Amino acid sequence: MSVQTPLQVVNIPWRNNNLSLMSRDSPLSDQGETIIGVYLLILGWLSWFGNSIVIFVLFKQRSSLQPTDYLTLNLAVSDASISVFGYSRGILEIFNVFRDNGYLITSVWTCQVDGFFTLVFGLGSINTLTVISISRYIKGCHPNKAHCITNATVLTSVIFIWSGALFWSGAPILGWGSYTDRGYGTCEIDWVKANYSSIHKSFIISILIFCFFIPVLIMLFSYVSIINTVKRGNGLSAERDLTDRQRKIERDVTVVSVVICTAFILAWSPYVVVSMWSAWGFHVPSLTSIFTRLFAKSASFYNPLIYFGLSSKFRRDASVLLPCGGEAKDAVKLKRFKKIKAKADRAEENRQLHKNQKKTPPANPAPSPDSRETPPPAGAQVFFIDTPESQCIRL
Repeated sequence: MSVQTPLQVVNIPWRNNNLSLMSRDSPLSDQGETIIGVYLLILGWLSWFGNSIVIFVLFKQRSSLQPTDYLTLNLAVSDASISVFGYSRGILEIFNVFRDNGYLITSVWTCQVDGFFTLVFGLGSINTLTVISISRYIKGCHPNKAHCITNATVLTSVIFIWSGALFWSGAPILGWGSYTDRGYGTCEIDWVKANYSSIHKSFIISILIFCFFIPVLIMLFSYVSIINTVKRGNGLSAERDLTDRQRKIERDVTVVSVVICTAFILAWSPYVVVSMWSAWGFHVPSLTSIFTRLFAKSASFYNPLIYFGLSSKFRRDASVLLPCGGEAKDAVKLKRFKKIKAKADRAEENRQLHKNQKKTPPANPAPSPDSRETPPPAGAQVFFIDTPESQCIRL
């Protein structure tokens, strides 16, 4: 009769050595777990940083936002929240950050809490992308109904977005479905229980249909319809009030929306396929399950890159509004008026002497003490964005 030897755990100071992972064989070595921890740390920080820039730019321009811009803001908030709740527990689990031997992740930030917040913000993102695709469909295929997209309708949509996310995320806590710990900071729906319980099976089937397949079908229908309409020449040009420049901007915004939705679907599709495979009772290799979960979490990282890469309007706004932007110094030029104002009286005499000598003023005179422009109020923060009003359209 063989005697089972206890599991020997090597005490690594910067690693958490009292995890739930110790109760089962880990599919990865210590080096592999460290790589996952570094991946979560870097990607989580970049995701939070990028989405924070998007939130900052939109907040600074809140007085000129279009109704659909609030959907972009809502998407950035949900993605930034995913970068906090979807990555942090894995970092705490792999690295011994607080040196509390796993007390935080076992007693405070439990699997139920982490699973709820990760799912609610993930569903918030996919619901927001669905509403964005509907708004682009209305503007692209039915421009005569674009007036229906107002602040009130967008606010109503945002309420439905988060109400649905809260419903599906809270159901496992109330007993319809359940969360389970998959290791490396991933707490997800227990897909395997669909093989043993009809209640869990009904929840898994319902959430897959209403929270993934229906939104994906809506997005595909919307953007395929827009592409076909534009090809027929009846798209954005059907609205006669739009100029060629505005139609180009609308097309560019649609391209950004298509890329964002495509990236989101590509990031989450492998995870959905693996989850369905587990729900049907088939065995999924541990490494495959781990990699699909990590890849799905990267969806919150793509959107800021897409904004910077495809939206020249967003790049200009960010370069002007960010304190470290290259054009940020142009945003405070008007502050020089308070220094010029003291010399205005002396400059007035010189201006009168040279008035008759100047027959034609220059086409674009540079700001000078001779200018009659009224200086801005003292202490006012003024931003210059050299962009036509029609370019204030984002998503």
